[in-house]
Amino acid sequence: MQLSEKLVMRGAVWTIGTYGLSVVLRFGSNVILSRLVMPEVFGIMLVINTLRSGIELISDVGIGQNIIHNSHGEEKSFRDTAWTIQILRGMILFGIMFLAAAPLGRLYSLPTTAIQFASLSLAIMGAASVSIYILQRRMQLIRLNLFDLSMDVIGALLVVGLALYSPTIWSLILAGVLGAAVRACSTYLLPYGRNWFAWQPNYAHQILHFGKWIYIASLLSFLSSSFDKLFLGQSIPLAMLGVYGIARNIADLPAMLSARLGYSVVFPLISREKDKPRAELRKRLVPLRLKLLLACAVCMALGIAFADVAVRIIYDARYHEATWMLPILLVGVWGAILCSINEYALLGVGKPLYGAAGNMAKLASLAIGIPAGLYFQGLLGAILVIALSDLCRYLIILFGQRRERISFFAQDVLLSILMLGLLACLTLLRQQLGFGTTFDGAAG
Repeated sequence: MQLSEKLVMRGAVWTIGTYGLSVVLRFGSNVILSRLVMPEVFGIMLVINTLRSGIELISDVGIGQNIIHNSHGEEKSFRDTAWTIQILRGMILFGIMFLAAAPLGRLYSLPTTAIQFASLSLAIMGAASVSIYILQRRMQLIRLNLFDLSMDVIGALLVVGLALYSPTIWSLILAGVLGAAVRACSTYLLPYGRNWFAWQPNYAHQILHFGKWIYIASLLSFLSSSFDKLFLGQSIPLAMLGVYGIARNIADLPAMLSARLGYSVVFPLISREKDKPRAELRKRLVPLRLKLLLACAVCMALGIAFADVAVRIIYDARYHEATWMLPILLVGVWGAILCSINEYALLGVGKPLYGAAGNMAKLASLAIGIPAGLYFQGLLGAILVIALSDLCRYLIILFGQRRERISFFAQDVLLSILMLGLLACLTLLRQQLGFGTTFDGAAG
């Protein structure tokens, strides 16, 4: 399969379109939940979901990345070996989180049984078929995105339905476990869904060898993206943490879209072309990348400029503190978008080391900056540090791109100037019309 503009743009359109619908579903269910449950419940779920993700990533060997990247990825023995590793890993992680629930509950003042109940999803998802990775490898993005969208619909119906019946933390956790079960079972209905236990030592070695850098990169990615939630979870009241969680979840949406584009489109395409000369690969990517990021830049500027208005319209007064948090976080998300696209380009040529190093630099800046920002400027100081943290990550990834001769620095600079310039114009327009700016709440 050749790396063509038509192929990339078709995949990107389907990814963006279905993800847009998923965002509407998540956002809508989030707004309904904000009317049903207290901010403290959002705070508890933020901590539990973060802990679960962290435990899941302590042994990530990149099952999907291996199937996509490895030349034997479509062989049944390779897929079954990968599935065997995945299911064993899921059971081990369930055991770890179940046993760690008591000390984690004491640390964050959470119910131990709630953490143990949530850990079931680790074992359930470990038993899912690896069929979705074959769809990614074959660039069957329409089927893949429709599958993800259907799972999001079911997840939204579960969480809203159960919260309407009982607006408690237990309903939200049960919705997550049931959603994981539905997704895991549904993967067996996809093409190549059948898996069974197998162990080919050669393939297992290849998976674990390639996966060692995926493990490090995933672990550091989790720590760098979740350090704020883990630290603030024991530093600020749960109600305020819940409000921050609302702002953070909204701000994460464009970053998640860019990560999905990178993982579903950029990574598998470059993996197929990784043996071509880097100059040729880069030349083909420049115009495609420009179109994708140009659309992102315009949408980000519009989103930042009117983020506070959206929060006031959609959420009730209990969550209005998010009006000043969200615009600041969204400014920082632009850096995360650039980092994600660049990191998956490096992963496509088999160089995950730079992504791991970039996340390590980001983690270091957060570990030092958040406590200092919280001490000197309160929550505002901490959020400013969070927004700026992807700059450290970007510089490390840029170094890797230059070494691998697949850098897009000039394009990134121009698009960043465009995004900030458009944001400045929109901000000035708001001021002239007497509506203030999106950042006014931070000054107060």
